[in-house]
Amino acid sequence: MDGHKEYLSDIIEGKRTRFTIPVYQRNYDWKPEQCGRLFDDLVEVAKTGREEHFFGSIVSQTPRGERVVIDGQQRITTVFLLLAAIREQVAAGVVSSKEEDLAEDISEYYLVDTRHKKERKLRLKLVKSDSEAFGAILDEKEDRYIQDSNVTQNFLYFLDRIEKMDISVDELHEAIKSLCVIDITLDPEDDAQLIFESLNSTGLDLSEADKIRNFVLMNLDSDIQEAYYDDYWNPIEHNTDYKVSDYIRFYLSAMEGKTPTIKKVYPAFRAYSKKKFHDDNGGVLALDTETLFRELLGYSKHYRTCIHPNTGVRDIDKALEAIRIFDASVTRPYLLNLLEYRAKNCIDDESVAEVLWTIDSYLFRRWACGVPASALNKVFETLHGDALKGVTDGAGYAEVVKYILTHKGGTGRFPDDEEFLHALGTRDFYHIQNRKLYLYDRLENGKNEERLSVVKGLEDGSFSVEHVMPQTLNAQWKETLGEDWERIHEEWRHKMANLTITAYNSDYSNRPFEQKRDMKDGFKASGFRMNQWIGRQLTWGEQQLRERERMLEGQFLETWPMSTSNYVPTKAMPEVANLDSDAEFTGRRIAAFSFMGVRYSASQWNDMETRVLQLVYELEPAKLHSLVNGSEYPASAFCGSGEPGHSKIADGVYARTSSSTAAKIDLLKRVFEICEIDASELSFEMPLDSSE
Repeated sequence: MDGHKEYLSDIIEGKRTRFTIPVYQRNYDWKPEQCGRLFDDLVEVAKTGREEHFFGSIVSQTPRGERVVIDGQQRITTVFLLLAAIREQVAAGVVSSKEEDLAEDISEYYLVDTRHKKERKLRLKLVKSDSEAFGAILDEKEDRYIQDSNVTQNFLYFLDRIEKMDISVDELHEAIKSLCVIDITLDPEDDAQLIFESLNSTGLDLSEADKIRNFVLMNLDSDIQEAYYDDYWNPIEHNTDYKVSDYIRFYLSAMEGKTPTIKKVYPAFRAYSKKKFHDDNGGVLALDTETLFRELLGYSKHYRTCIHPNTGVRDIDKALEAIRIFDASVTRPYLLNLLEYRAKNCIDDESVAEVLWTIDSYLFRRWACGVPASALNKVFETLHGDALKGVTDGAGYAEVVKYILTHKGGTGRFPDDEEFLHALGTRDFYHIQNRKLYLYDRLENGKNEERLSVVKGLEDGSFSVEHVMPQTLNAQWKETLGEDWERIHEEWRHKMANLTITAYNSDYSNRPFEQKRDMKDGFKASGFRMNQWIGRQLTWGEQQLRERERMLEGQFLETWPMSTSNYVPTKAMPEVANLDSDAEFTGRRIAAFSFMGVRYSASQWNDMETRVLQLVYELEPAKLHSLVNGSEYPASAFCGSGEPGHSKIADGVYARTSSSTAAKIDLLKRVFEICEIDASELSFEMPLDSSE
C-alpha cells in the first residue's frame, strides 16, 4: 500500500486514469446539500486565493490501466459532475472564460478519453443506473436525462450554481485544481474488499465536539492553539461535564432558534460560525476564533448553571434544580438565553425565579396530563425571542413569558386546573420511571427551607415508593376494605392518593395498615411531611383515599399553580407548531413557516405547501421526481404537468394543492418520511386566538 499527496485534477488528467466504481459499492448518493458545501468551499478558495484545499483520501487499485475506486467515489463523482456542468455552461454561453477552448479542454482532459479502446470512453465508470445517467449528461442528451437519479439532479444543481455564482468560471476551474487528496494505491496482493470493509466499519468515530475543536483550532499557530485550548476549550469541557457535543447543540439552538440533530451539530456549527463571524466588507468569510471562543465559554458557564445550579440566589437555584431533576433538557436553549439575559442585568432575580417556576408548572402539568412532548422543542427554541418582542412592546419579561405559555394550544398547551385535577384523579402515578424522583421531591420539600434528600434516597434505595394499600391484597386487607374490595383496589391502587415514600423495607408492604402505621419508621414515626396525616388514621379504606385525594388536589394546585398574566399584546403573537406535532391546523391562519432554520412568510396554506415542497426538492430532487405519476399515495398527489388543482414544484414535478389543510399537512408528513427529513425541521407560526 502506497499513499502520497496529489492534486485530484492531476490524477484525473493522467493517461491511465479511467475511474471504475466496483459493483459492491453503493450507488452515488450525495445530495445537493453535500454538493453545496463543496461548491461553497471552492468559492471561498477562489476568493481567498488559497493554493490547496484538502479533499480527503482516495483508495484504489490500478489493474490494467484503470483505477478501481475502493473509497472516495462520492467525492470523485461529484467533481466529475461539476466539471461536466462547467463544460455545459461555457459551451452554452451562460458563462464566459478567458480560455477560448475551456469546454473542449475539460472534455478531452477530464471527462472523455478519446484514445480508450472501449466503446464508452468516459473517464468515470459508475454502477449501472448511475452510469446511464452520467452518460446522458456527457452526451448532452437532455431528453434522456434520468430525473430520479442523484447524478442528474446534482449536475442540474451545479448548472444553477455556476449561473448564479459571483466568481468567474476561470476562478472556479482554478479552485477545482486546488483540491488535493491523499492518493492511496493498493498492492495486487492487498484484499480490496477487506480494506473497504475496514474503511466503512463502525469504529470509534470523532464526536461532533472533536470535529468542532479541530475546525476551530486547526489553522492556528501551535502556540495559539495551546493557549486557546487551555484558556477556552478545557474550561468548556469542565463546564459541560465533558459533554461538549450536547452543550453546543443547545448553544446553537439558543443562537438560531433551531436545534440540530446530534449527528449534524458539526456542520450546523460550521455554518453558524461562518455566518456570524465575517470580515468588515461582508465578503470573504473569516472566523474570529477568540471572539467565538469567548462566546462559547460564556454560554458554557450558563450550561453549568443548568446542570449544577449555583447562582447564589436560593429561589433561582431551587427552580433550576427542579427542572434538572425533571430531566427537561429540552428547556436548555431557552435557559441559556435567560441566564445570559440575567448576566447582562436585563432582568432582576425575582423575575427570573418567577419565569423558572412558571416553566416548572408548565412542564409538570403537561406531563401529568399526558400531553405529547413533541411541541416542546419549538416552544423553548423560540420562547426567549418571543418574550423580547413583548419587552420591546413595553411589558415585563416574566409577564410576557406567562402570557405566551398560557395562550398556546394543541400539544403546546398549558393544562388548566380542570384538566390537571382530572389527571390527578385518573392517572397511574406509580409506573412513572425516574419522574418519581422529581414528583416526591417536590411534594415532600416544596419550597421549604429544611429539605430532605428525597432524590438521593430514592436513587440509592434508602427510600422507596410505597403503596399504602398494597399492590397485592391478603385476606386481612380484603376484610378491611369490605365487600367492594376488588373495585376499590382496582380503582385506587396506583393513584397518587394511595402512594407515598417510606424509609422502611418494602418487604413489609403487605402488612395490615395498623402495623405499617405503628412499626419502626412506619407512617406514625415517619420523618416525611407527606406521611404525617396518614400516620394519624385509624384505618385505610376508600374514605381515607378520597379525603387524601382532596388534600392532594390543594397541594398540587399550590405546588404547580396555573399562571396568569396581565400582559395584553398590541398585536397577535403566534403559536409555533412542528409538522410532527398533533396541533390542530384546520381553521387556523398561517403567518409564516420555518424550514431548516430559515423563516419564510406565508399567508395561505397553499403557498406554504408549494414553497416547502420546492425547498424539499432542492434537497432531494431525485426522490420527488420518483413520485411523479405513481399510483399509490402520496405519489398520486404528484404529476408531471400542470393539471388543474396542482402547483409547480419544479420542471416536471407538480403537486396537488387544492386540498384541505389537514390533507396538506398529511402530504408533507409523508414526503418528509420518504425524503428522510426530520419532521421537526418544519414548523408553522399561527396567530393565537384567531381563525380563518
